[in-house]
Amino acid sequence: MLFYFVSRAKLQNSKGFLLLCCSAFNVLCFSQICKFAGFFNCFASLRLYALILASAFIMQSCSSGSGPKKDKGQQSSDSISFKENFPKGKVIEQVICKNDASQSYALYLPANYSTEKSYPVIYAFDPHAEGKLPVSLYKDLAEQYGYILVGSNNSKNGTTWEDSQNIANKLFADVGNRLSLNTQRIYVLGFSGGARVANALAIANGSIAAVICCGASAPMAKMEAPRDNYSFFGIVGNEDFNYVEMRKYDMIDLAGKNIKHLLITFDGKHEWPSVGIMDDAFWWVALNDMRKNTAAKNEVLIAKRYQPALKQIELYQEKKQVFETYKLCQKTINFYDGLADLSPCYSIYKALQSDPEVDKQLKLEEGSWTEEEELKQHYLKALQTQNLSWWNKNIATLNQKIKTGTDKNKVLMNKRLLNFLSLAAYMQTAGALKQNNLPAADFFGKIYVLVDPTNNEANYLMGAVFAKTGNNEEAIRSLNRAIENGFTDTARLKKDEAFSGIKNTKEFEDVVKGIK
Repeated sequence: MLFYFVSRAKLQNSKGFLLLCCSAFNVLCFSQICKFAGFFNCFASLRLYALILASAFIMQSCSSGSGPKKDKGQQSSDSISFKENFPKGKVIEQVICKNDASQSYALYLPANYSTEKSYPVIYAFDPHAEGKLPVSLYKDLAEQYGYILVGSNNSKNGTTWEDSQNIANKLFADVGNRLSLNTQRIYVLGFSGGARVANALAIANGSIAAVICCGASAPMAKMEAPRDNYSFFGIVGNEDFNYVEMRKYDMIDLAGKNIKHLLITFDGKHEWPSVGIMDDAFWWVALNDMRKNTAAKNEVLIAKRYQPALKQIELYQEKKQVFETYKLCQKTINFYDGLADLSPCYSIYKALQSDPEVDKQLKLEEGSWTEEEELKQHYLKALQTQNLSWWNKNIATLNQKIKTGTDKNKVLMNKRLLNFLSLAAYMQTAGALKQNNLPAADFFGKIYVLVDPTNNEANYLMGAVFAKTGNNEEAIRSLNRAIENGFTDTARLKKDEAFSGIKNTKEFEDVVKGIK
């Protein structure tokens, strides 16, 4: 039920003949790797790779100097010739790809961006192809860390893996040709279905140094021979219906692999993380670069962020918050391994690994995973077999358990179940409306509102059901509830054929005017 939903051109300032020879060798190696790995888009990737190498040879004849440049905090790069100038320090909502006008992306360049330097880049994938959303959310972080931030306006849920790869390859190629990138520091970021795309791209593409997955982790496609020379950073809300999936992926799927990985959680649902939470991810990839490139190591900045973590660990110890101490030690070691003196952390962490309280908390959480997965399946079956009376009773019970529960893990599990049911009911309602199966849409829509009464989409879809069944008064009421709960998409409302029967009424005009 859940959404399961650059090629690298290294243009060194060396002799053109040597570059061409190396490039030819790389193409041969790449073709063998593709053949061995069984990539879905092997031949398309080879063509793109060959085009970029050809471009590299042409650009080489116009370059000068005997070695790569290094700039204040940025690594050397070869992709700075013939680059375009875009507005800096502002979000550009739509940049049209030169070789495919059907594709575009949102873009943010740091205020100090220059075509004479090279910059790390983060490609963001939103599940609804709203590239400007993550770019707008995290532009201040991009400014702070000196990253180029790109958001795809084409990648979205419901797209096949082959099409997702094509979209990504065109995006990577366009950005690589027009902007000055540090090709050693290419990262991908995604939320929900976009995270599944991002993770699959990281596993399949040797040019990607790290992936940041938010709200989902299982890659969109299974690879026969996945690479493991990249890093994984996961972020998930403790009320997110994909919480267990992400915990298992971090603790089980990545265990024993040569992939540096970490999962952090926050108090929240299935949503793009706040700027404060995402800051950890941007800092994580910066630290990973410092580990690889000693010239980029910033001792002052590391100490500025490492010392407060040590103080917080001490504070947790003083308050005898054993499990919190354990988790923060684990996170701190993962962040600063090889970059700071971690002996204080290691001594505390090793002692806590055998602490009964830590063992108890880990077992309690892991024990709830099986129960949660079984309850999900139980409720999915109930969507097809139980009536509204049953749903009223069971949703009331879940809400009561959340309100009065004393076991934190159980309370969070029940919240995740409600959020899972919200998604399941949404998919059923939207699907029934698309098929014009109005009895089913009415049934699932009522469950959607019951499960998630303050969700503006639930009320909007229920309004569509009422309008299509001729209950105009309830349709207007539902639309007003949607607006009260944050619905703002005027264009969607005006275009929606479900409301064609009431679009010329004063009541509908008042609804439209009420949208802020």
